[in-house]
Amino acid sequence: MTRLRFSGGFDQEMEPRHLGSYIVNGLPSREPRRGPSDGRGGFATKFFTPAGLPGRVPAMNPPEFMVRRATVDDLGGLKILWERARLQVLDLERHLTEFQLAVSMEGDLLGAAALRVQGKDGLLHSEAFTLPETEEQYRPAIWQRLHNLARNHALVRIWTREGAPFWHQTGFAEVPAEQLKKLPAAFGDPHARWLTLPLREDTAGVLSLEQEFELFQQANRANTDQVMAQARKLKLFANVVAVAVFVLAAALVGVLAFRHFRQSKPVPAATEPR
Repeated sequence: MTRLRFSGGFDQEMEPRHLGSYIVNGLPSREPRRGPSDGRGGFATKFFTPAGLPGRVPAMNPPEFMVRRATVDDLGGLKILWERARLQVLDLERHLTEFQLAVSMEGDLLGAAALRVQGKDGLLHSEAFTLPETEEQYRPAIWQRLHNLARNHALVRIWTREGAPFWHQTGFAEVPAEQLKKLPAAFGDPHARWLTLPLREDTAGVLSLEQEFELFQQANRANTDQVMAQARKLKLFANVVAVAVFVLAAALVGVLAFRHFRQSKPVPAATEPR
């Protein structure tokens, strides 16, 4: 259950729909680890009831948490987190399922980041944490989940504009100007400061002369096969038309011959009675 604890003296519980595996305390796990909190009430994220009552989500000590994919049930807390981080809330709502969340065992939102997939490229974007001083506790586990997703999609590289030192330590590096032409247009401004992390060799654009010639021959064979197929269809149609014309002509000749035969047949002369 996802619980939002309000200062008005009551709790609101929502049933989340968790998808995929979990990462507990930074380690992969098929089941979430359960454990009590210490209940000391450090500030995490504010939530609001329809009446506008502020509430607080307690921080965890020790930091027991899991990483999972965001669902519709998480949207309320994420919108507050995005607003505090000064992100584009309306735009991110449309990309909700791109987000991976760090969540406490009680369902408290601790942090989030997203991975957008465009062809063979990925965009790591919009990371935000409820407590900036504890983000280094949760960022590695979120990154591990995003990195696994990128490999599952067989991405060639990941782009990002996140500026935390952690990303440089992970292997992200600034992109030379000549490589920015590989940046997908949907990811944003190509003139901005970008970091990238290569995941595997991009062999799609490195073709030998023999491979290019083979692709050319395959394209020619495909075109030739298409033309031949159309020619066979036209030939079959022409044969059907010719047979139909021949049958009609034969039938017409037969009708005309029969009429001519009946008209040319001599009529027997009438005999006079004796």
